Amino acid sequence: MTPDHLNPDTLSAFVDGELQSADAQAVQQHLSECSNCALRVLSAMQLKAATARAGQRFAPSADALSRLTAQLQPKKPARVYSFRPVAFRPMAWGALAAALVLAVSFLGWRQTRQANALSAELLDQHLATLSSSAAPQVLSTDRHTVKPWFQGKLPFSFNLPEPGALPADTALKGANLTYLNDQPAALLLFTLHKHEVSVFLTQRAGMPLPITPRITRSGFTIHSANTRDLCITAVSDVNPTELDSLIATLVRVQ
Repeated sequence: MTPDHLNPDTLSAFVDGELQSADAQAVQQHLSECSNCALRVLSAMQLKAATARAGQRFAPSADALSRLTAQLQPKKPARVYSFRPVAFRPMAWGALAAALVLAVSFLGWRQTRQANALSAELLDQHLATLSSSAAPQVLSTDRHTVKPWFQGKLPFSFNLPEPGALPADTALKGANLTYLNDQPAALLLFTLHKHEVSVFLTQRAGMPLPITPRITRSGFTIHSANTRDLCITAVSDVNPTELDSLIATLVRVQ
């Protein structure tokens, strides 16, 4: 990292989540003070997310997977004119088992890739809010102003806790209407010890892709929890334990 801007190698390592914790924190501090580098990081992450989404367009279809499985199955044994049943040879069962393992492995790999793409999309949107100078679409710390603003804009509703129920030194500052995984979402913006926190609320039925309850990407924590109807996901570089407390508070009031 140069005195003024991130060098390309550091930028790439940060975007790919390859920096050590101390180096990642130093980069985050630099990004909070340098809009030029913040925009470069945002552009790099958006390109990475777009590349991942484009790659999904060429994933084998269910029909293609079925044909592959069929090709791996052994041919039917020749007809034997006998009244005794003909048993499959051990090799036949082995080939069928191998085909099933291949199918399960493929589905697991595809699910993991989709979950990674969703995590990248969450982080991209959070970084966009950090680098943007635009005010939130609804700029208010009053839950009675923020919640009604979403009426008619979302196919679901949600509750917000009273200010006194939030973790210490946590405040609501506004909200945006956004889209996540091609589904409408409420993006709630909080501050927690001067750290910015993005909280995404989506309809659980519209979020079939599972992501790990808490993961770390490029120095940011992504924490997800579900209620009966909602999926609540928070993104921030704040202490993960404090982010957990915010998520738990939001889950309790739903």
